Amino acid sequence: MIKINREHEEPLVLNVSTLKQIHLEGTSFHRCFLNELDFSGSVLTNIDFRSAEMNNAKFVSVLFTRSQLIMVESKSACYDACSFKDTLLFYSDFSESSFKGADLSGGTFKEAIFRNCDLRGANLFCEGLETCNFEGAVYDDLTIWHEMYNVVQSGALKME
Repeated sequence: MIKINREHEEPLVLNVSTLKQIHLEGTSFHRCFLNELDFSGSVLTNIDFRSAEMNNAKFVSVLFTRSQLIMVESKSACYDACSFKDTLLFYSDFSESSFKGADLSGGTFKEAIFRNCDLRGANLFCEGLETCNFEGAVYDDLTIWHEMYNVVQSGALKME
């Protein structure tokens, strides 16, 4: 059993031994404290992460499908090699997180913060990038940006 604390509500109890490589569908982590938890290798379908704290969490190789990362605080988290299919990333702070090799092309963005993130090799061919903050984020020749997005004016830094 895993007990996850929530703000203003009773804790959420999951009848599992680990969150790694877990398959969850339709679970609400609304206002949950997921700091430093490891969801690596998981499949997360239609998950509500609204207003969750996910600082220093690990989401390596996670498949997010139809999930909602809205008003999330996820600083210094790891999203390397993740896929975001039909996922909303609205008004969230991902500062200093890593998205190396992540496929964000299936996501929709609105005013998300990617300040000082590692975007090397990420696919950012998605809608809403113009509303996001990429100041100090690093990217490379393998990073794919939406063709209409002006990465030069974004504040992101290209690594050679």
